[in-house]
This record gives sequence, structure tokens and C-alpha cells, in this order.
Amino acid sequence: MRQKLYDYLVQRPGGATSSELLGLLFSSGITSKSLPISTPEFGGRFLHSALGGDPHFFYDPLVDRWHITAHSALHQALSNATFVVVDVETTGLKPGSAAITEIAAIRVIEGRLTAEFHSLVNPGRKVPAAITRLTGITDDMLRDQPRIDTVFSQFHAFLSSSVIVAHNADFDFSFLNFDARRLLSAPLLNPSLCTLKLARRLLPGLRSRSLDAVAAHLGVSCLNRHRALGDARITAEVFLILLDQLSAHGVTTVGQLLDFQHTARDGRRFEFFVPRPSLSHIPEDPGVYRMFDGEGRLLYIGKAKNLHRRVNSYFTNSSGHSDKVLDLVRTVREVTYDQTGSELEAALREAELIRALKPPYNRLSKHLPRVAFLKLTVGNPYPRLGLTAKPGSDRSFYIGPFRSREFATKAQRLLARLFGLRICLENLSPAPTVTPCLTGQIGACTAPCAVRVSREDYSTQVATFLRFLNGEDTSLRDELVEKRDRSAAELRFESAARLQKDIHLLDQILHVHSKLHWIVTRANAFLLLPSREAGAAQAYLVLNGRLIGGGLVRTREDILLFATLARERFTRDRDRPLRPEEIDSSVILAAWLRDPERSQGAVFPIDNPTAITDRLDEVESILRDIQRRESVA
Repeated sequence: MRQKLYDYLVQRPGGATSSELLGLLFSSGITSKSLPISTPEFGGRFLHSALGGDPHFFYDPLVDRWHITAHSALHQALSNATFVVVDVETTGLKPGSAAITEIAAIRVIEGRLTAEFHSLVNPGRKVPAAITRLTGITDDMLRDQPRIDTVFSQFHAFLSSSVIVAHNADFDFSFLNFDARRLLSAPLLNPSLCTLKLARRLLPGLRSRSLDAVAAHLGVSCLNRHRALGDARITAEVFLILLDQLSAHGVTTVGQLLDFQHTARDGRRFEFFVPRPSLSHIPEDPGVYRMFDGEGRLLYIGKAKNLHRRVNSYFTNSSGHSDKVLDLVRTVREVTYDQTGSELEAALREAELIRALKPPYNRLSKHLPRVAFLKLTVGNPYPRLGLTAKPGSDRSFYIGPFRSREFATKAQRLLARLFGLRICLENLSPAPTVTPCLTGQIGACTAPCAVRVSREDYSTQVATFLRFLNGEDTSLRDELVEKRDRSAAELRFESAARLQKDIHLLDQILHVHSKLHWIVTRANAFLLLPSREAGAAQAYLVLNGRLIGGGLVRTREDILLFATLARERFTRDRDRPLRPEEIDSSVILAAWLRDPERSQGAVFPIDNPTAITDRLDEVESILRDIQRRESVA
């Protein structure tokens, strides 16, 4: 037990709380479940009894943290600590096959940049042209410079026992330790701090945490970039700014700071067990990925437009990771993937796999696009205008898809107010004694629940609403425009602005309905997209808002098979509601058709059973274009 706790605390220079250590013991099964360790009093006594007399451990009661005595030097306050910010330039990316060409270091004491160390280094080999273009360092500049054998001893003396700071410190440390092992027979023992990892924790909103991106975000000038001394100065300025933000996170000592860069959002150390080389080889193409635990059990299925970027995002310490994602990352031992020709193909395949395999970390419908619909329950005696994430398998009237739930909510509130429609969830039992909800009390709903409107009159409201959506009745919009103009003429500008906002939103709703409603009602289209198969395109036939079929097409004859299917199915399912297993693909297609990747393929609307046959030459021409692009790629 002590060895396990010691090994854990070796990785936690800032120490660990009693509850954290007890949690470690519980999860490992060391302690007996019959012991009342969960109570703070007993848990504290248990740890003091187990560790209190061991000289390798000590306890700080002021912050309730256990430490190992080997880390005692790291308890000094950040304000008193000495850091050395380091940067190296090299001839390549891998120590041994590449060598250091320039090394720089800046000492930081009490929040100030003090002494500097800088030297060019003769690497004993040619500098690649790409490196010269990036850094400006040439063979002529290095020819008469000292070798690393001489420079390293000077650098090591400058470094002393300070904490080393670098941006993407793993890269700099890999080269420094390669030479340290060769020249000193041991790696550097200095603690290391990475500003890239700090930026991931402290600047979660940044899409990129490169030195340029972080410096630009923090307002640090990037003079003399891609030279060791220039980059060290930039990194030092970034470090001091990030250092100021740490007090808000309770970080006051060097040990806590070293811990912080490795600590996940949930307070536990961020760690994963998938080999980094296997992640670096994942391609930057669309596809589906699967995550497995150590026993080969499937944990999670996902899709990505860029597999490399998406999968690797799990294995970086981001403040945006939820507790569930962190738990998944700590459990995963293997990641596999399948490339697809398009993001749409990846999304449809992901939905199919999740439905069939039901991985434990996939939440229901979480994989579906974030579109939203309005739903008018026309089968109800008093139809309700509701909000839903996807079209259902009933005969309700759907409006959308809207680009977000927030937009759909605004549309729902406006339409309900203008047409007096109810949005309440209850099944109505109208009675004069019912007290309407707030919406009914302020007149935004005609309150059928309280029999303030007859069923016939409410049906008239619904009919007026549907005529408006279909463009058959513009009187309500005309009335709003007249009110807006009258308010403006009477200098009631706030009222005019509110009316203009309503008119603008109303126009957006009409646009969505007129341009996109076909997607969930009479969505008939033939899609051709790139495929991973050589000489083939991925085809999808969509009729009446549902995916009828998909497959690879290579020839005119393959297209004719889809044309035959379109003739057979064009009217067969027109009035049949979506089945539950068809809803996911319908939502995915609706979201994609809102903003199709036209550059990747083509969409052919189908307005009659023979539409594909009628446009066969055009469809075949697009197929040839896709095949030519794939052969060039």
C-alpha cells in the first residue's frame, strides 16, 4: 500500500489530499470495503496511522496535503522560485538523427527576466534547406561555432537546479537529455514546466496553443521568431502572464505548479495509455473511429471530418473535457479507425454502428447534428407548437431544420405570440375554472385550457398560421411593417426596433420553411459524393425525407440501378411516418442538406419518379468528375 501511494506521490510534486489518496486506495481495492474510510475522521486517522511514522512521507495540515520528502524543495512559494526559460533550434525533429544548432536560456527571478545565456552550436552536419528557410540559420553561420560538447557544460552551469520552462517542453527536453546522457551520463534532473500544457489549462478557448497563437492572444510581441533567444524571450513573457493567473486556481508553490500542468479539470492527474506513435499515424481524412479498453471491449464510437485532429484532441489535457470524457481517456487502450470519402458518409456510418453496437460511452442521440425543429401537433384538438431535436414517427407538422436549438426557441416564442398558439406541455382538459399559465395570462396564448377560445376559433388560428408559413397570407407581416413605420414616425424608436427585430426573425423563419422544409416532408434527392474506393463514388437516394439506399457507383449501369429504385419507391412511402430506425439518418441528412459540401460532390433534386433517368447524362458527368479528382489525389 505504501509503495503504491509513494509511486503516486512521485508523480504529484504538489502533493495530494487525504480524500484523493483514499480514493486511490478504494479504486485499487487495497482497503477493505467494510472499513468506514468514507468518513473524514476515520479516513484521516487511517492515513496518519499508515504513513505518519514513515520518513518518506509528511503531511501539511494547513492545506490537507500529503507529500514525499524527496519533493520538499518544491514547497517554496512561486514568488521566491527561480525558473530558466529554454529554447533550442535543431536540424530536425528527432534527437540523434538531428542535432542542436542554437541554444538560449533566460533566468526568471521574482517575476523578472534577468540573466541570459545564448550560443550558436556547430551540429557537425548540414542544415537542411527547410530549416534554413524557417530559422535563417545557415551552414556558414555555424561553421566556426563551438560544438555541443563545449556549449552544454556552460549551459548546464547556467541552469543549475532551476525549474526548466519551455513551450512544448517535450521537444526541447528530448534534445537536451540526449546530449546530457551522452556528456553527463545521466539525464537532466531539473523539474520541467511546459507553457503549452499551461495554456491548455488556462486558455481553453484558444483553438491553437502554438507559441504564435498564445503570444498573440496575450498581447506578447513575436520579434525574432524561430531563433532560440527570440523564442525564449517570447516564452518567458508568456510564462509570466500565465503565472499571474495561477493564484485563481489555488496554485502557490512550485510543486503545485508542476502538478497543475498535468492535472485534468476534475482534479486528478491527466494520463492516458494509448501509445503516442499510434496516434500520430492517424490520417487527416474523414472517417469513423472506435475506442477499446484493455480487454478489447468497445467503449465509444465517433466520427470526424479530420480523424487525426479529432482523435488526438481526446489525448490532450483540455479544460473542455467533461468528467465522462476524462474517464473514457483513462480507460482507453486502443483506437482503430475507418476512413470514409466524406463527412456525411462518416456521420451515417457512425449512427448505424452506434444503433447496432450501443457502446457504453455513447449517449443516446449525442452523435446527431445539433439542429432543431418546431413541431405542430396537428392531431391534437388544440395543436401545440413544441420544440424537438428531430422529426418523429408521427404525423405532426414540422418546421425546420433550424441551425440551433436557441434559434428554434426564439422562433417558437415569436410564432406562438403572434398566432396565439399554446406551447405548454400538458394534455388539455379545458375548463372555465382552470387558471392559465403566465403565457395565457399576458395574452401571448389564447388559453384554450381555460376555454377562453373555442375549438373552432383555435383551429382558425392554426389554419392562419399554416397559410402564413406556406406564403398564402402575408397580412400579419404587413401589419407588423405598418406598426413599425408608425412607431418610427411617432419617434417611438424602441418600439420600432422591437418590431423590426420581430419582422427580421419572421423572415428568417419563412426562409427556413420555404427553402428547407422539403428536407423533412418531401425530401427527394440523389447524392453523389467522393468515396475511399478507387474509381467509385458514394451514392445516396433520399425519398420523402428518408434514406432509401446507398452504395458505390462506378458506371452508368450502377446509376441506373438507383434510377430504378427511385421509380419504384417515389410514391410508395410518401404518407408513411418515419420508423424509429430511420430517424437518425433523416436528421443527419437534414443537417447536411442545410449546408451541403457541394465542393465534394453533387445533389440532384428529384421531382418525379424518372428524374434520375431524365438527367442521366448530367449525373454520369458528375460521376466522371469525382473519379478524375480521386485519381489525381
